[in-house]
Amino acid sequence: MSAIAPKLDAYTRVDVETASQGKLIVMLFNGAIKRAEEARRQMEKGKTESVHKNLIRAQEIIAELRGALNMNTGEIAQNLDRLYEYFQHLLVSANIRKDVRPLDECITMMTAMRDTWQEVFEKLARETAPHAPTPPNPHGAAMLNLQG
Repeated sequence: MSAIAPKLDAYTRVDVETASQGKLIVMLFNGAIKRAEEARRQMEKGKTESVHKNLIRAQEIIAELRGALNMNTGEIAQNLDRLYEYFQHLLVSANIRKDVRPLDECITMMTAMRDTWQEVFEKLARETAPHAPTPPNPHGAAMLNLQG
């Protein structure tokens, strides 16, 4: 391990600890996608132990997303839970059979979900961001509107 790795881990930890809820969701999806894609690469190389480890980690990340759902908020949370459960099913299926088809489906769906969450959170950030104050008039209060 290089001397840089612990510093990067520290930056990652600070990033996670200070991230907004929306950023955390996107980061979790990025992690799950990264692990699933690595599992796919390892599957092509025939490295079953590495495939297993990466798919287990992707499943754990999806479990974190499921566990963070507030199931008392209604239908949206229930639908997300079912979708996350399906992601886990695909990851388990890919792991048991060492088959790329469910893995590819899962990667495609997680990527679409991640992109949707990212778009939603960016829109919310734009809508809730304080508006920039009007710059002061460089001519002072003496400027008149002579046109009308």
